[in-house]
Amino acid sequence: MAESPTARRYERIDLPLRCRLFIPEDPRKPHGKLRFEAFVISRNLGLGGVFVESAFQLKAGVQLTIEVHLPNGPLPIASRVAHAVGSGGPHPPGMGIDFLDVDRHGRETLLRYFTPPAYREFHRAIGAEFPDLADDFDLEDVSILINLWEESRARRTAAEPGRVERRKPGRAR
Repeated sequence: MAESPTARRYERIDLPLRCRLFIPEDPRKPHGKLRFEAFVISRNLGLGGVFVESAFQLKAGVQLTIEVHLPNGPLPIASRVAHAVGSGGPHPPGMGIDFLDVDRHGRETLLRYFTPPAYREFHRAIGAEFPDLADDFDLEDVSILINLWEESRARRTAAEPGRVERRKPGRAR
């Protein structure tokens, strides 16, 4: 069963990336012999997970490592299958994969790489409004700053019982 877009914690961006899925025979030895390995293409990416297109389906709850091939190199992330989408429906077959354990380097890499269109527009607006500062604010830096701010807002909202976060209409979660 597909997850509702409104139930997502993070926005998603459509992004085809090569991904390697694997399950080591011994979880304590991730570089040892493999029990399972497959290569797929991502359909979309969020800070909390990825959807990959695949002709095969793993059961929800299966823990694995996904190695996302970003422009600056592969990023391995401990993950689990959240849901599978079979063939014959309106969406391509594949699996939603939640990230479980993203280390500091991985988190920073994702935060810098994850740049929704609204962040790009904000970056362009800063450059247009403050041309003298345009060279000082890289898109990656703006992206990481906005992502950290969004995470901070989400944590504060979750920590305050009874508080309802007000969002602009049409804004993804």
